[in-house]
Amino acid sequence: MKKLLYITNIPAPYRQKRYNLMQEIFPKNGIEFDVLYMAEIEPDRNWIIPSESFRYNYLIFKGIHPEIGNFHAHFNPGLLLRLMKKDYDIAIVGGMASPSHWLAPFFIPEKVIKVMSVESNLFSTVRKKGFGAKIKELLLNKMDAYQVTGTPQMDYINFFLKKSSKKKFIKLPNLIDEEVFRDAVSSLRKNQKQLRNSFGVNENTQMWVLPARLIPLKGIIPFLNLLKDVKNYQLFIIGDGELKNEIIDIITKDNLPVTLTGFIQQDEIVNYYAAADMFILPSLRDASPLSAIEACASGLPLLVSSRIGNLEDVLDGLKNGWHYDPINEIEKGRTIVKRISQMSREELKVMGNNSLDRYNEIFDGRKCIESYVKELNALTK
Repeated sequence: MKKLLYITNIPAPYRQKRYNLMQEIFPKNGIEFDVLYMAEIEPDRNWIIPSESFRYNYLIFKGIHPEIGNFHAHFNPGLLLRLMKKDYDIAIVGGMASPSHWLAPFFIPEKVIKVMSVESNLFSTVRKKGFGAKIKELLLNKMDAYQVTGTPQMDYINFFLKKSSKKKFIKLPNLIDEEVFRDAVSSLRKNQKQLRNSFGVNENTQMWVLPARLIPLKGIIPFLNLLKDVKNYQLFIIGDGELKNEIIDIITKDNLPVTLTGFIQQDEIVNYYAAADMFILPSLRDASPLSAIEACASGLPLLVSSRIGNLEDVLDGLKNGWHYDPINEIEKGRTIVKRISQMSREELKVMGNNSLDRYNEIFDGRKCIESYVKELNALTK
């Protein structure tokens, strides 16, 4: 039996489904694993995660957690000391997002296979030159293999480390809790009319959802600027953040039919998804957003930024949605929004069904984990 350690920042609802599936599938394929967390929560991610939902081995390490702007830095001496033990075969480091991530490769024993999980893409990356690029190159060079969600992540790695093509790549799409976003939403949609009434949306009006933190990178304000002459929609922005007051001012000034819900838990978000006709995500930069995958599982058509890292996975041509560059294609975005608003809800429903087909093809959790464990085992041969 091989031993694997997965190093990441905090527990999250979407990670529970992934790790619980791994716990079910891995031992049957000769792998046991532990998850090493750097903290229990981060300031803008106050998820409520029931203790009984942890069906895998994990540890949450104490540490120092300064917040620098939107950057949550974790430094965990205990975690780094744990990595020095020679009782495991594979270590997967979940990105390069904090000091503990940066230091982890240097504490992993030489004979352990080191894998870097990468979700970033070149659109979502600011520092492509200078010291920041050198650090990325150094960390990527320390690894034996790379875990990616798709082609944009491979391009990112190849950009910073030219010789990465000589190393192994394994694919694991971001996975969500499909029992919530596929099965529960489908069930809730049977009462869609009542749900829409509870949100104050009538039968003739399209309901759009935009789940995102209210920060500049999510592109919410540029998107609102596309809506001034658009009719027949009601938009719900699900999230909280530093731009809240500025967004309220724009909504009020332009008299837009937009509601800010604030931060809400996953079990309440599904009500919005079940009631909605359209999913929106206009990010200026976004590594590999889970919300777009959730929307596919929920059977919603998508209007997304071409700068998201999983664009090619969530969109199937024009069958289930549209994309535009929110920086360089503003008029295209305006045209698409107007076109959507003129469609019937039935036309959008057909596109939403195509999104669900896309989800089942690309993101089905069990299929993805069963393929993934085979690739992990191949690393140790």
